[in-house]
Amino acid sequence: MLTRHTRKGVTWIDMESPTRQELQDVVQEFGIDARIEEEIISPTPYPLVVSSENYLYLILHFPTTDPRGGAKNQEIDFIVGKNFMITARYEVIDSIHNLHKVFEAEELLGLPEKEADAEGLLERVMRHLYAALCEETEQIARMLERIENDIFTGKERETVQNLSKVSRVLLRFDTTLSRHSDSLAAFLTELATPEFFGKDFKEHIAHVEAERAHAASLVGSYRAVTNELRKTNDSLLSTKQNDIVTRLTLIAVAGLPLTIITGLFSISTGNLPFMNSPHAFLIVLGIMVTSVLIFVSYFRIRKWL
Repeated sequence: MLTRHTRKGVTWIDMESPTRQELQDVVQEFGIDARIEEEIISPTPYPLVVSSENYLYLILHFPTTDPRGGAKNQEIDFIVGKNFMITARYEVIDSIHNLHKVFEAEELLGLPEKEADAEGLLERVMRHLYAALCEETEQIARMLERIENDIFTGKERETVQNLSKVSRVLLRFDTTLSRHSDSLAAFLTELATPEFFGKDFKEHIAHVEAERAHAASLVGSYRAVTNELRKTNDSLLSTKQNDIVTRLTLIAVAGLPLTIITGLFSISTGNLPFMNSPHAFLIVLGIMVTSVLIFVSYFRIRKWL
């Protein structure tokens, strides 16, 4: 599917899962090399920058949460010339879809055309992509708030798995964003040369880089929060387990006199005290209960229970 926006002689074509014929038509229209066509068709697992006389080609991957669990990378190919920009992708990317809606609304309402030149258009698309990534990260932050509440309400065991899921998503976000740095910088620097947009493009570079840095910083901050929550959760789990072991140990110690007394009065001898008394059982039972109470009282005085 192809979506086209044209403003003041600048064209943006967005290709979502294009057919081979659609791709060939766009490539021929803007004089794109056939090698770029093959790059667009086949997935590329790493960022890539290719420079040409009339355009620059950039491949970036933007992380997103996967509804099935975890996170995944979505590849976007950019081809930028002096009066056009082409984006290609093989997945639905919500931020791009939403930006199309904004463009359509602006065109329908006749609003003043923003970012009518190619450099302004590129900045708007890039900043929109990074802003959408920040929004996803903030949603993860709200999950962390719920996890923190669970940790301190006695749900330490349940939160172990949730923390692992969030940590895995943030790790994917962080890893993918860190790979943007060099490729995006080389791409933007090349566009600032006189052959393309010139030194005036440096202002656009600053805005795009600031948005990318903000997204990376946000992800890094929440990764640190996740690690701290994991440490806290592990400490609480360890404390609770130690408390359980302590209580079980004390119970075993408190029951030790019962074993000793039972063994003592089971000795087959004729001179055991109380054995000839009609209340022998109650006397022995009283001794056993009293000894247990003494131990329990001692444990409470020492604040072990």
